[in-house]
Amino acid sequence: MAQSKRKRIRSGAQPICQACGCADKFDFNVPDELWKKVVPNKLRNQAICLECFDEFAFKKGIDYSDSIETLYFAGNQATFQFQTVTAHAA
Repeated sequence: MAQSKRKRIRSGAQPICQACGCADKFDFNVPDELWKKVVPNKLRNQAICLECFDEFAFKKGIDYSDSIETLYFAGNQATFQFQTVTAHAA
């Protein structure tokens, strides 16, 4: 995951979320089975931003808080790695 993020930053290209059309500055991974449960069929093979993924999961009542171990943010000048410390279910 970190390797693909480094390539993306060097090239300056940010993937575009196919659900909302915004640049996706967060790089995250979830298990394939969870992705299939959360993301609508027509978008499953597309880039989806974390905000849209979160909204899809919320609408379906799916708690994914323990499924993302590491999250990367790619800014214009720096990249940050976040890790889950605690998860709160709504």
